[in-house]
Amino acid sequence: MEQNRAAAQGEHKCEYIQVGVTALRGLDGSYLPAVPLYIKATPEAKAAEEALTHDIASVLSERMKEYIEQTKQARRR
Repeated sequence: MEQNRAAAQGEHKCEYIQVGVTALRGLDGSYLPAVPLYIKATPEAKAAEEALTHDIASVLSERMKEYIEQTKQARRR
């Protein structure tokens, strides 16, 4: 019976993508532990995640390039 339950649970496992975190506040105003937020990993969600990762990488690489150039210019002075 235990094997059947494990097999049934295994068949229904879904893949999820973390899309953020949230935290509530306690009665005293302090933050409670953060809890991750997930969505089901559909083909559309995976494609959106990939596109967003690419966009962020482009922005960060451009900023790093600017930083390196500014650092080189500052050293020359």
